[in-house]
Amino acid sequence: MYSYEVTLEEMLQARENRADKQRQLISRYAVPLISMTINIPGPQKSSPTSKYVFQEGYRILTSQLAVNQMTPLHSEAYDLQTGPEAYVAVQADSRILKKLVIAIEDGHPLGRLLDLDVIGPHGRAISRDELGLGGRKCLMCSQAAHGCGRSRAHALPELLEAIKALVDSYTRNQQVVKRA
Repeated sequence: MYSYEVTLEEMLQARENRADKQRQLISRYAVPLISMTINIPGPQKSSPTSKYVFQEGYRILTSQLAVNQMTPLHSEAYDLQTGPEAYVAVQADSRILKKLVIAIEDGHPLGRLLDLDVIGPHGRAISRDELGLGGRKCLMCSQAAHGCGRSRAHALPELLEAIKALVDSYTRNQQVVKRA
């Protein structure tokens, strides 16, 4: 099966396009915006695994918004070669929204693979530091993810195998739950 490998230029352009889209939606709705992508290393950003992780993450996000009685004013999702993306504009306090997405990132079995950013209505992203929370941990070790990623502490095949094991474990557990 053919698998598309994204170039650095394409990833940088996708990041720029995402920033433009975020500015447009914040300007249009004047409320906080959740921007969702996934954390899958390497040049292949669109695969059955990445699509599954994204769909599950989007389902969890919309479910948690509903449970917390936060109705999106607007939502849209795209399946791009550079990886899936979603945007959800929500009438809510930015900091409360950031705490909700952090709970998903840190608490859900697939959360480590999700990147859920909250951009406030004035266009500034809300950071974990602002809420007194530390950065995310590496998928492979207990170190800061940012440091491991920047130093390339773990080989790509190791990371992809860890992601596959995580997703396989989650899907097995989901099947057990559905049968019960």
